[in-house]
Amino acid sequence: MSGTLTKALQRRRTLAFAVPSLKLFVRMAIVAAALVAAVSHASPAAAATPCWKLLLNDWYDGRIDHTYAVHCYQDALHHLPADVQTYSSAHDDILRALQSAEALQKRAGHKVGPNSLVVPPKVKPGKGGKGGTTTSAVAPVGRKPGKGLGGIADQLNPSSASSLPLPLLVLGGLALLLVAAGGAGLVVKRIQARKHAS
Repeated sequence: MSGTLTKALQRRRTLAFAVPSLKLFVRMAIVAAALVAAVSHASPAAAATPCWKLLLNDWYDGRIDHTYAVHCYQDALHHLPADVQTYSSAHDDILRALQSAEALQKRAGHKVGPNSLVVPPKVKPGKGGKGGTTTSAVAPVGRKPGKGLGGIADQLNPSSASSLPLPLLVLGGLALLLVAAGGAGLVVKRIQARKHAS
């Protein structure tokens, strides 16, 4: 009987060690599942880009090519970075596009609200003339692409308003190169000083 009792106690001891580790494993699995669920649900909300930012990125080439709601234009004007507002025509271009679209909609008898869509002007073929030129219903928004140095500068511009400008990257690389050259000069000076001291 003592052998049976010993075996029963040993079996009970191994179960006592297995149950806490099983509980710990289940708790860790629940916490991991909760974290995965929280992260997967937070991603779509954080990934949505506000329409005003899309509008600014669209304007970055000097024209607004896509359709946006009126409130997107108003929000873009409110969120316009200070340097873009000061050194570019973004504010004027966006405001001009908004005002011309509102005027066209009012002339057509439509009520303009914050969710009214602003369609960019389309270029229509000219009617009746000999030349067959193209005219637009509304003056195009933004500057016209230039030739010569201005055209080359436009091609070197990054395609997004939130990206780093190429001249800044070039200047940063040049600064790093100058610091490296100065550091190499110090190293050479110390090596020469050690040779003369020996």
